Amino acid sequence: METRPYFVLGDLFANGCAGALVGLICGLCFDPGWNMVLAMFAGMALGMALSLPFALGFGALFGAMEVMVPVMTTGMVAGMVVSMAAAMQEVGSANAAGLGLASGVATLAATYAANAALRRRSSRWTA
Repeated sequence: METRPYFVLGDLFANGCAGALVGLICGLCFDPGWNMVLAMFAGMALGMALSLPFALGFGALFGAMEVMVPVMTTGMVAGMVVSMAAAMQEVGSANAAGLGLASGVATLAATYAANAALRRRSSRWTA
C-alpha cells in the first residue's frame, strides 16, 4: 500500500464516500420485514455494484489496485452491515450513512494492516 499522504488521504476519501453511499442506499432499500441473512447477501451484492464506479473513478487518480481492493471490500462490508442492521430495526438515513462510513474506514484500516503483515512475512521468504 502507498504511504504518501496524497494516496493515503485519497484512499480514505474513496472508502469513506463509497461506504457512506452504500450505507445510505442499503438503509433505504432494507427494512425490518427482510430476513437478516437474505438482507446480508442482497446488501453485499448491492454494495459491490454501487462501489464499482467509485473504484474505477478513484482508481484513475490514486492507483487502480490500491483503490480497487479496499473500495470493493468496503462496498461488501458496508452493504452487509447496514442491511443487517436495517433488517433488525429501522435505521435512519443519517445513521445508515454513518454506519457505512465507519465500515469504510474500518475496512481500509484492516486492508492496510493485512498488507503490512503480509509484506513482513514475505520479506522473510524472499530475503
